[in-house]
Amino acid sequence: MTSLLLWWFVRAKKENMLKLIGKLEGVQEEIEHDDLRKALRKSKIAAISALLIICLQPFILSLRYLVYQGESLTCILIHSTPEKNIKSVFGILLHESASIYVNTSITYALALFYSLYCHIFAASLKGNEKPVSHAFHLYQQVLKIFKEMEDSLSPSIFLAFTHFLVSLFKDMIVLVIVFQNGKGWNILSYGVDFLIIGGLTSVVVITADGLQRRANSLRRFLSTFVPHDLKISCAGILEDREDLKLTGWGTFAIKRPLLLTLVAWLISYGVIILQFSST
Repeated sequence: MTSLLLWWFVRAKKENMLKLIGKLEGVQEEIEHDDLRKALRKSKIAAISALLIICLQPFILSLRYLVYQGESLTCILIHSTPEKNIKSVFGILLHESASIYVNTSITYALALFYSLYCHIFAASLKGNEKPVSHAFHLYQQVLKIFKEMEDSLSPSIFLAFTHFLVSLFKDMIVLVIVFQNGKGWNILSYGVDFLIIGGLTSVVVITADGLQRRANSLRRFLSTFVPHDLKISCAGILEDREDLKLTGWGTFAIKRPLLLTLVAWLISYGVIILQFSST
């Protein structure tokens, strides 16, 4: 359900996301050549990795059905037989590919877009060796981009985090069950999914936190070195840190402490699952 809502939100905000990319081009000249080259290389690696995962994950998930003779097959349209003919293998693979594409491709794409956008944006704010007037003009652009990011991306990020959290909880339940039953392929498939989702969540939080730190560093630089008359007239935008906050639809701040909260939830949830499974 969250994936379908995410598809709809991203489609509805497509034009806004394209405008965000255009706004980033306005501060691209602030990025050092080496940093820009590294960011482009990282974006290519991330895109290729996401495509490989989306393509290879159905094969890994299909192996559990082939190894265990179709046991726990979720698609009722596929007839489970002990014979591993081409038709049954193709049906299982097609089912898993469609499921992976609908449920994960949009979340992977949004998470990578958001994290790479934050990474490149943060690179444009690197260093404080700018003239005060130029830094102040840049800061005004930063405020506009932050506002656009909140308006365009925060609802989608909220849904993506909801999807990530539900998937992590689901994977934990399944991993505990299959570990007790000793089914290695199930542990492999769900374990890989758990690690991928956990890694994506961490990358999104770390890059967003890094961008907010860079923006606040620029704000503090201006608060210290901006001329007194300009500081008085622009005190509001220089002192209000709320304008430099990235959130998930206003419900939580996307900062490093969020990772500690998620880890605490997962540990508590894992303890509860182990207690119930052992009884």
